[in-house]
Amino acid sequence: MSTTHRTRAWRTLLAGTLLALLTAGCQTAGPVAPTLPQETQAPPRAAEADTRVAEGERKPRRRRATPRPAAPAPEPLVVAATDVMARLRQQLDDDTCDGGERARHWQRRYAGSPARFATQIEGVLPLLAFVLEEIEARELPGEFAFIPIVESWYRPEAVASGGPAGMWQMIPATARGNGILITEGYDGRFSPLDATHAALDHLADLHERFGDWRLAAMAYNAGEFRIAQAIRSHGSELVASGESRQPTGLASTTYEYISKIKALSCLLAGPGQRRIPLPDSLMVERLAVVDVEEFSGRLDTVARVLDLDEATVRMLNGGYRNGRIDARSPQRLLLPMQAAHGRPELPGLLAEHAAQAVPAPSSVPSATVAAAGGRYTVRPGDTLSVIARRHGLALARLLSLNGLSAQSIIRPGQVLKLEP
Repeated sequence: MSTTHRTRAWRTLLAGTLLALLTAGCQTAGPVAPTLPQETQAPPRAAEADTRVAEGERKPRRRRATPRPAAPAPEPLVVAATDVMARLRQQLDDDTCDGGERARHWQRRYAGSPARFATQIEGVLPLLAFVLEEIEARELPGEFAFIPIVESWYRPEAVASGGPAGMWQMIPATARGNGILITEGYDGRFSPLDATHAALDHLADLHERFGDWRLAAMAYNAGEFRIAQAIRSHGSELVASGESRQPTGLASTTYEYISKIKALSCLLAGPGQRRIPLPDSLMVERLAVVDVEEFSGRLDTVARVLDLDEATVRMLNGGYRNGRIDARSPQRLLLPMQAAHGRPELPGLLAEHAAQAVPAPSSVPSATVAAAGGRYTVRPGDTLSVIARRHGLALARLLSLNGLSAQSIIRPGQVLKLEP
């Protein structure tokens, strides 16, 4: 083939190839966008995105709304007695009614009169509910809530021979060792708040050491050293029991201590089954800890400000032995939650009322004010013990002359006899 012919053939082939390519392009759906390098497809950084929004190049995406956490339910100011009992049962051993003959003996002793026993339980329910809340918070055995019944029937003012005091009946050494303040004017053993915290601290330590609520309760009653010694002398796997008197070598009162707790556990685990008439509609007023900051004054002032019964305020805060809060004593009170609820201005109100209660100065000696004819008119700030001391009387004599008791409340303007 000549050069001219080869040139023509190449031109013909090239033209045919171009025609085929053009025909294929016309049959596609449209132009294909070129593939960009990977880094150009990445979303812009935050600063770049903010700039684009400012320049109006694109609208920002609306973020999905984050749901707000649900508001906590308001704390109930009162609770049903049935709820207190149900929560108590959840904290008890499953074998609450398996205490043996001694426990059954104490069931008969406690609830020989079911109606009277129910009345006693109703009377202590606010303090029992407070102790139960503390027990639940610490995850301690519910049986510990019965110790103040065994010790004192939840009487904060109880005093026993030999030194134990308060509803938990703590001796001074144990009390101080667990953080209770005892001074001339303040004894935290008589404070349900301080005593409960200290007693449960002590019981928690005992429970951790001995690993069983029975042994911990025995140690609370007899002393930690005696229980540790009894366990060491046992020499084998120990099952603590009041009925079988294990561990051996302890006083009978310590074994009875456990039998009493077992009896109370059984009685209150199902009061309806034992014909104890606790009404289903019974409500329990909850107690709350209230900070009174730098208030110095009388508990009676607190009662007046909150419109509470003075005897109730004194009973719940019996640590203030002369009924007065001062800078050297704890400045927090245990009060009915309903009375203190929503009162952030309480410290200011207390200070205002305390200032108003200060009596005007008098030029007449206090021992002779309104004491003519063997009578004395009570003034603000007076107490029975102060009046008796001021007039040279024994307190018991003053109480007898006026038909009063140690728990009686006196008020300004009240006239007291100083002689028959």
